[in-house]
Amino acid sequence: MNPHPIKPTSIGLWLAALVIGLVAVYHLPQLDFIAWWQDPEATGTVQFFQFFSDSVNYFSMGIPLAIAVVAEFNKSSDKKKSRLSLLYVLLSIAIAGLISYVMKRTFSEPRPYEVDTRIVQLSVGGGYSLPSGHTTEAFSSAIALILLFPRWTVAIPMLLWASLVATSRIYLGVHYPFDILMGMLIGSSVAGGFYFFLFRKYVSRS
Repeated sequence: MNPHPIKPTSIGLWLAALVIGLVAVYHLPQLDFIAWWQDPEATGTVQFFQFFSDSVNYFSMGIPLAIAVVAEFNKSSDKKKSRLSLLYVLLSIAIAGLISYVMKRTFSEPRPYEVDTRIVQLSVGGGYSLPSGHTTEAFSSAIALILLFPRWTVAIPMLLWASLVATSRIYLGVHYPFDILMGMLIGSSVAGGFYFFLFRKYVSRS
């Protein structure tokens, strides 16, 4: 039995929740929260978050590429659909990343460790802060894969991974919670928009 497809209203509610989160977080003491939560001497915790922060470079594109490669060698698979699915994921990541880059250059927001001496830089974070590029890429990839394979066995691991990537950027001192939510919004919006308005009729497995 094919899984039920995710409806546009579900993505719409998700995006609305992110917007509400952005409004709420904007008025909270974000620097105080990061300084309170961060513990540079907790080596295990730092390494845990550094692992997930760095994993975005391999997982976001590696997973869809692996799926596409398997499909290419599977004689019963629809290769055209698999290739379009890969194009959809990669295009979502690329466009979301471009939007993130333009916003960084536009707002030129300094990173938390640059404005508060209580916060330590525990990860690579060059350039500007808003939005989080890691989070944008992670959520564009995660949402795209969830829309392509709408089942809990895909949704739960992908959302957990993307959320850990996002959380790691706060703990490591290189992003505000507001940056993270903005990255989630951009990545989810681009992946959802491309799927429902361009790719769904070509890649839907329902």
